[in-house]
Amino acid sequence: MKKVFTIFLILLFILPVITIIFSGTTINSEAAKKADEYFNQEVIETEPHTKEDGSPYQICYVDIDPYPASGEMLYYVLKQLYDRGWMEIPGISDFSEVPFDAADLDAKELINYLADKGTGDYISFSRQQNYYIALEDEKDVKKGILDGVKNGDIDLILALGTSPGILTIKTLGITEVPIMVYFCVDPVSSDLSETQEYSGQDNVWCHTSSEIYKNQLSFYHDAYKFTNVGMVYYSGSVAAINTYREAAQSLGVRISETMIATLESPDQEEAYYKKLKKSYEDLVENRGIDAFVLNTDMIKDVKRMPDMLSVFYENNIPVFVQNGEFLVSHDDGGVMLMSASDAVSQAPFAVDAMIRIFGGEKPGEIYEKFVPSPYVSINLENAEKMNMDIPDEIIRMSEKFY
Repeated sequence: MKKVFTIFLILLFILPVITIIFSGTTINSEAAKKADEYFNQEVIETEPHTKEDGSPYQICYVDIDPYPASGEMLYYVLKQLYDRGWMEIPGISDFSEVPFDAADLDAKELINYLADKGTGDYISFSRQQNYYIALEDEKDVKKGILDGVKNGDIDLILALGTSPGILTIKTLGITEVPIMVYFCVDPVSSDLSETQEYSGQDNVWCHTSSEIYKNQLSFYHDAYKFTNVGMVYYSGSVAAINTYREAAQSLGVRISETMIATLESPDQEEAYYKKLKKSYEDLVENRGIDAFVLNTDMIKDVKRMPDMLSVFYENNIPVFVQNGEFLVSHDDGGVMLMSASDAVSQAPFAVDAMIRIFGGEKPGEIYEKFVPSPYVSINLENAEKMNMDIPDEIIRMSEKFY
């Protein structure tokens, strides 16, 4: 049974994670301070407004599939828009009243809900311009987006993840409307942004914070001195694999990695999970790993987690998480997450960029690097099952316990 330990019970020895320094690794980097200063100084309080013709800004939402981590990102962006007065929802006096759980959210269903309820004079969503690209016909998605741009039904594209960014920016080559790429592990490596600071494209803004993955792996190594860490991923950029390799080299550890095809349609689900489990078993049985990082967007259905991760539990191999607190909170899930993406603290930065765009600024001229302060979650029961002793200093600096 899941046990949730509330923070107030252990305030005497828990400190907020603001700056963490282990083994010479400074988690809160100079870049993070620069972004924070920029955000605080430059944040604008532009009053909500319509387009010049009096109509609302129409947002097209493009995501990969129902993934709780991206759903949470979307939730807090929308909450920020609501709190700043850009959205009004009939019958809702506070955004927390929407019938969705931020921690376990189907993003497309939330967009459909808002499209049906209405969101006031300034911003609008539609069921038509709301896509899960891994679950829908590729031709229909491409045609729908291009027609929406051509017909004036899209004023801004909000792309959640690397693949939606690649689809809209690279594959479709859209330049007529602004594109915001959010919850993308490494937009620079994905060739979506020219630099970490600016996209280099007039109509594109990407949130960037990829350097935190170096710190994340170092943090996990401080918690457990592994020598050979396993990773299975479908995209090097989504998995931040180059960043992890740099970190591993500096730590003097090895990464045993496997790349497999992603889940592209529901009818491939059984074959996909069979291949994924086999890859996990190979890392343990044939490649001698002593730790494992569960990479982004690999286990899409939490009900499959016990079966997928059983080989690690059976061999006392700790499972760390790249992204997604739901993967730690779940029984038989991961042991620990040092969050590289904080849905709450990043949302104001993203919404500030969106408001600037609505105010007429070019997305490519808006600063895009914001590294959130680390947020550490630990599942103590999962750690116990893996016979992993978590150092006291890690416990003291953690924010949430399951």
